[in-house]
Amino acid sequence: LPVNATIPDMTSLPEHYVKLQKIFKARELRDLDAVRKHVRAALKSVGKPENAITDDEIDRVAKHVRTCAVIRTSSLEQAYDAKKADPEEINEIFEEWEEPIEWDEEEMGGPPPFKPKNIYWYFALRAAERFRAAHGRYPGTPGSCDVEADTKMLVEIQKKMFEEYKIRAKVEEGVLGEVVRFGAKEIHNTAAMIGGVASQLCLKLCINQFSPFDNTFVFNGIHSTSNVYKL
Repeated sequence: LPVNATIPDMTSLPEHYVKLQKIFKARELRDLDAVRKHVRAALKSVGKPENAITDDEIDRVAKHVRTCAVIRTSSLEQAYDAKKADPEEINEIFEEWEEPIEWDEEEMGGPPPFKPKNIYWYFALRAAERFRAAHGRYPGTPGSCDVEADTKMLVEIQKKMFEEYKIRAKVEEGVLGEVVRFGAKEIHNTAAMIGGVASQLCLKLCINQFSPFDNTFVFNGIHSTSNVYKL
């Protein structure tokens, strides 16, 4: 890769540091010249004018090439189409090892907390969307609905979804029960958290700095955990 003339601070005599900096700068200029020649040759080979990409653009890419990233996220259409999903990748997410909770029921006065992997919550919310598409309302709404009946329907939707995506994991009925009990409510601090994440991503895309995540972010406000899944 092209050399970047920026060198870190270090313990050194000033004259040695300046000399080293000049060596790096000379190499950077030589590498930039080589990159420009490669770019112009590439433009010529595809019938484009040599100035189609300016020297400033070439220099900027060459300078930051070590931190450049190409991210090709999937569209919502792809993520929601089971035929386009990779079953093995999804199953790997479900089967990822997590450190078990150290819990003494006698000492703690009860069973360990219900803490399924965040991927279960993601698919539970997807199931809730299907429930709404089928029944015109979210599971658990209105407040007078039959929670048990809604949970059973949501479990069946989730089972069908797992079959479509060829997910080997067992359906977590406890997660779906919580989604029904929640009744599509919006908690202020959680909404603020998600809004902050979304605005940060927009800023990254606008200024072309830092890498946005790829491609699905799940925040668990119950346990203050989050995951990024490529789905």
